[in-house]
Amino acid sequence: MDSSQPAIKPYTPDESGFWRVTLALMLASLLVFSTLYVFQPLLSIFVNEFQVSATKSSFLMSAAVIAMVVGLFILGFAADRYGRMRLMQISLGVTVLLLVAMPFTSSFEWLVVLRLLQGFFLAGIPAAAMGYLGEEVDPNHLGLAMTLYISSNALGGMGGRVAGGYLTDVFDWEKTLFILSAFGVAAALLFLLLLPSERFFTKGDQPLREDFQGMLVHLKDRYMLVLFLMGLLLQIVFTAIWTYIPFHLQSDPYQWPLKWISFTYFAYVLGVLAPPLAGRLSNYFGLTKVMFSGLFILIAGAGFTALQPVSWVMAGLGVLCSGFFIAHSMAAALVSKSADHHRSGASSFYLISYYVGVAVGSTAVGALWETLGWTGVISTTLVFILIFLSLPVFKRNSGGGEV
Repeated sequence: MDSSQPAIKPYTPDESGFWRVTLALMLASLLVFSTLYVFQPLLSIFVNEFQVSATKSSFLMSAAVIAMVVGLFILGFAADRYGRMRLMQISLGVTVLLLVAMPFTSSFEWLVVLRLLQGFFLAGIPAAAMGYLGEEVDPNHLGLAMTLYISSNALGGMGGRVAGGYLTDVFDWEKTLFILSAFGVAAALLFLLLLPSERFFTKGDQPLREDFQGMLVHLKDRYMLVLFLMGLLLQIVFTAIWTYIPFHLQSDPYQWPLKWISFTYFAYVLGVLAPPLAGRLSNYFGLTKVMFSGLFILIAGAGFTALQPVSWVMAGLGVLCSGFFIAHSMAAALVSKSADHHRSGASSFYLISYYVGVAVGSTAVGALWETLGWTGVISTTLVFILIFLSLPVFKRNSGGGEV
């Protein structure tokens, strides 16, 4: 390279490139997570339309999540080996195409199959985005970029749930998916225009087997394993509550219509606001302390929903969202900061455990709902507390990282 040319440096907030990267990944995240979660408030609709049980209707969530887990592993490895930008572009395109196809399905089984395929490609953005940020953004400003990206996860989840429930109540689920598809086309086009090409990615030239073994090293790191377990536990509680809250509020003594229930997802606004605030607090108290504070806030919110007055239930959902996204954003930042190689692989392992928690929370907890009602769902929090208390104390390990 010509020594007279200025050295290429990672993006900082005073450069337009930083905000192009952040906005592009936020738009992609909005599409991915609104698509993933748009079905969650509609499960009771599919129970009636296709004459299936509540547990079986939850396959529309768990099928996508299970496929997403597989996709995170495969696409995370591919992102580290072949590059991240093209993978994310393909993933968004296939996601939108499958979204358009879903309203034309006539059976529940085919809808589940399409969700299974979609789940795999939904993984492309989360599998590659954190690795992309870790390389292209200045380490001193990675926390800001990461928390904005995580906030868009929350905003996408909220938008999918709120719009899904409200629009389905006004129109039907088919028209809802067409509307989401239109947003998907716009988001994908803006992503293509905004996201800068990778500048620091180096294509691996080592044998495939050695590259794969390098990725697996993260599974031998005790510090990383604790973070991966954290992602699992977070999502079991969070997903269980949000999957079965529509059934809870449609039953006695509430008897809420779906339109009203869809408004409960505005609690996600707190999930959007909390990560940037947590990022600022982590500069003073450290990522780990803020993460554990988020866990205790989440547990308190889950406890509030066990109380019968609807005001306590609503307050509990807001507190739950705040705690969850604080803990999640800090755990994700710790993973990205601690990995000094195969960053997408490390992020993928965290997200794999995270989405295994989604599958467990959405379908496996269904048996507790059908036998014990809301008390059974909330009991997952007690399990969370017991496992949380048994976690080893965080220490600085050989892999480094702030703990």
